[in-house]
This record gives sequence, C-alpha cells and structure tokens, in this order.
Amino acid sequence: MSISTFSPDDAEFRTAAGPTIFEAFEYSAAVKAGGFLYVAGQIGLREDGTIPASDAEQIEHAFRRLKRVIEGAGYAMGDIVELVSYHVGIAGNLADFTRIKSDYIAAPYSAWTILEVAGLARKDLVIEIKAVAYRAP
Repeated sequence: MSISTFSPDDAEFRTAAGPTIFEAFEYSAAVKAGGFLYVAGQIGLREDGTIPASDAEQIEHAFRRLKRVIEGAGYAMGDIVELVSYHVGIAGNLADFTRIKSDYIAAPYSAWTILEVAGLARKDLVIEIKAVAYRAP
C-alpha cells in the first residue's frame, strides 16, 4: 500500500509568521493510504486567520477548509465515508451545523460522530471537523 501526504499552500492556511499551519505544527492536512484519505481537523477561521464571532460563520469556514483539502487531494466531498465534528457549546450550534452540513454533504450520507468538547486549539473556536474519504485505488 502506498502512503502520501497533501497540505495546501493557500494563503488561507498560512500563519501570521508566513509558513502554513502544517509547516508550523509539523503535520499533514491529509494522508492518502490506499484508497483512503484521512483529513486532519479543520477549524472555522477566516482566510485572514481571524476567528468569526458567530458559530454559523465558523462552521461555514470549517466546511470550506475541509472541502479545499479534500478536493486539493483529488477527492470529492461525496467520497467522505466518515465525518467527526467537535463542538464547543453544542446546544447552541448543532442546528446551524446540520443546516450548513447539508450544503456540503449529500446522500448517501457518511457515518457521523458528534462530540462536545471543552475547548479547541484557539480560544473562541467552537467547531473542528475531521473526515475520512474513500475512493477505490
């Protein structure tokens, strides 16, 4: 089985110091193993690196980043077989999440695990989404 990695070099993924978050923190946005694509958690930052105040806007940006990584690695959102979402304040954002998710994830639906967490990598973040996609090699 072959293994390869993918990390976008887009401005959206760059830190204020210049390197991408993947370079700065030494990880890959996605790892291809056989027909599987394992996508690291994507958070809801704006392209300029700021955190939106609204949960809905954070969720939208997290899905956009997820889509950018998946498509950049040569897969499609329809290839997602597992979705995991981490929520801070789930009671206040699950309705927004499911509404926005429907813009990105269509039937047949992937497996989905929803977790409430106490916090994420940066203060004020409320969502992180990771995924596994599959395409026959």
